[in-house]
Amino acid sequence: MLVFITMFSAFLLYPHSGKISYLYEQGDIAERDIKAPRDFFIEDREATQENRHKAGNNIQIVYDYDPALHQQLSDKIDQAFSIPRKLYTIDPLTTETTSPSFETIMTTKDKFESILGIPIGKGAFNILYKYNFDTEISDKIKIILTEILKNGVVANKDLLLKEDGKGIILRTIDSSSEKVVDNLKIFYGPDQSKTMVRIIGDPLLKGINYNLSNLIVDICQQMLRPNITMNRNETEKRIKAAEDTIKPVLYKIKQGEMILREGERVDEIKIIKLNALTSQIKEKNVMLARGGVAIVIFLSLLVIYIVSLRHHQSIEKYHNKNIIFLSLMLILFLSIARIAAPIAGKVPLDMPLSITVESLYLVVPLAAGAMTVCLFLEFQVAMCFSLILSLMCTIIFASKMEVFIFILMSSITGAYWIKECRERKIFITAGLKLALFNAVLAIALGIYSAQPQPDITVLLKNTALAAIGGITAGIITAGLTPVIEIVFSYTTEIKYLELSNLDQPIMRRLMIEAPGTYNHSVIVANLAEAAASAIGVSGLKTKVCAFYHDIGKLDKPLYFIENQSDGKNRHDKISPSMSALVLIQHTKKGVEYAREYKLGQDIMDTIQQHHGTSLIRYFYNKSIKIHGEDGVKESDFRYPGPKPQTRETGIVMLADVVEAALRTLERPTPARIQGRVQELINAIFADGQLEECELTLKDLHQIAKSFNKILTGLYHHRIEYDNKPQEPKKEKNGKPEHTDSEPAKVAKDQPQPDKTKNQANLKRLGI
Repeated sequence: MLVFITMFSAFLLYPHSGKISYLYEQGDIAERDIKAPRDFFIEDREATQENRHKAGNNIQIVYDYDPALHQQLSDKIDQAFSIPRKLYTIDPLTTETTSPSFETIMTTKDKFESILGIPIGKGAFNILYKYNFDTEISDKIKIILTEILKNGVVANKDLLLKEDGKGIILRTIDSSSEKVVDNLKIFYGPDQSKTMVRIIGDPLLKGINYNLSNLIVDICQQMLRPNITMNRNETEKRIKAAEDTIKPVLYKIKQGEMILREGERVDEIKIIKLNALTSQIKEKNVMLARGGVAIVIFLSLLVIYIVSLRHHQSIEKYHNKNIIFLSLMLILFLSIARIAAPIAGKVPLDMPLSITVESLYLVVPLAAGAMTVCLFLEFQVAMCFSLILSLMCTIIFASKMEVFIFILMSSITGAYWIKECRERKIFITAGLKLALFNAVLAIALGIYSAQPQPDITVLLKNTALAAIGGITAGIITAGLTPVIEIVFSYTTEIKYLELSNLDQPIMRRLMIEAPGTYNHSVIVANLAEAAASAIGVSGLKTKVCAFYHDIGKLDKPLYFIENQSDGKNRHDKISPSMSALVLIQHTKKGVEYAREYKLGQDIMDTIQQHHGTSLIRYFYNKSIKIHGEDGVKESDFRYPGPKPQTRETGIVMLADVVEAALRTLERPTPARIQGRVQELINAIFADGQLEECELTLKDLHQIAKSFNKILTGLYHHRIEYDNKPQEPKKEKNGKPEHTDSEPAKVAKDQPQPDKTKNQANLKRLGI
């Protein structure tokens, strides 16, 4: 990403060269005089192109000549005729040739045709059979083909004759020797070569059987192939080389020469001059500037990353995703700045609301980049982003110090005002605050840079532009936020607030289908929120993650004790290992539900990690009683993990264990609660479940204190109210025993309740 952004920015952000802009079209009226700043040349492209075209036309076309083709065909003929000849035998006594049957000879026909590369009919093959495939037949075929091919056969003679008068270059393939051929009519075309077969064959075939003669002619005509072919690649290569030798036709423009006068209409010749001037200036200045920009950007990104971002907490968790997000945000807002700059230069200067490049940076909502980064990462990351963005955008907007100061301060301020965003209206509020800040900053920079004194009209216009940019930044941030949430699976504080509403579909399902789990989740969320606040982490995020940490129990709610209202335990009918599997499965199902309901990556991580790799001890011990220690694997009774990776997930794990355990605590007095909480936290710590999150011993102490405070209030003794006064319990010495269940004392002047009325009320209630 570092290399990519450096290369992208180097070509996107080349610095303002300080030269006059020559952006005119034909028919425009010149706004100012333009003189040549130095000597330069203008190319007459039409004259240059004409000269190159002439040079290309003078190049002779290259044809390749294959002198070995007739020998290749002769070898094929000998090889083909030798196959059926082998079937003929000679009697050593009588020296007479014994012919095989025609059926036997026909077995060689396919191979005979394959070697020659032409089809041979059955009748033609019979004629050759009658003449015993005599060598005279093959010799005459070879003589005819050799005579024609030595003269030369071209594939397209009509195309060849177009070069008559200019000639061609005939290049021999095997030796690469070349010669110029001017007389192109000597070569045979495809039809002409077939005619020449009969002409050359007439004296050779005189006195031979008519059928055999026609067969020899037919074989020769079918086997003939062109041995002179056009070499297009070589020809085009030579034409290109010839054209490249032609130098451009140039006209020299002297330094100081007037190219365009103010008020003059721009014509075609002046456009050519302006384009030539622009292109030559860019060729000299821009490439060097891009190299310098690339080095500056590379070093800036590298230093910011190493010093501030490499091990930053908000970046490190999902490092690659966060770096890609920051890179895309940087590219997006740099592109916006790059696109906006030339647009400003095309706005007519006489318009009352025209925007010049010098003041354009005020209205472009670049602060939205830092504000968006701050929403999803932390404020410190947004500050680093603001620094890099300000540096790069300063290069785009004329490289002035005022640009750098404005963009940097506006971006940091906007990020600061939106970092605690928990409502949608905060976007507008932050935008309005930023508009006011930008306006004041624009006035200050305008007064600073004014020489000799500020222009009130320009100052007011820049103030209005800066205010518009601040409001627009808030609006753009509001629009980008949901898109980035979807694309990168980020979860903002606003999203957490929405999920904290227990009327969410998945929570309604949990309340109806697994009410015990729902109640457990609510209590765990309260415990987790208090603990998070005690150690300084996000209470909202921790509470929401706790709300959804057990949604996987919706898959099999009756297999969890808090949902068993009929007194029947489903685990009594299945093996301990199966029970452990059901319990382990609820974390996997929870992740699936979270993905289905789009709850975000943080909640999915909490669901997956809130049990860590802890041991399901009850079913593990039960399995040992049944199978013995050797027959049970401890790994089968441990959750797959991973262990909690963040402090928020670690708090949810502790709250989950504490809440579940204290449900079974008898006589939950404050001392008992405190002891039990400490015991449970120590056990989790000793089991190594908190090794991978950043909870310290001090944090665990604060968490335990917050748990004790809430649980003591939740499980405190209540006064028992009834109609019969209770006798105070007496100790062995006869003194009354202190109890938290004493009846409430009734004041003497308090009116006594009407028993008759109370009985009537009970009847109306159906009791």
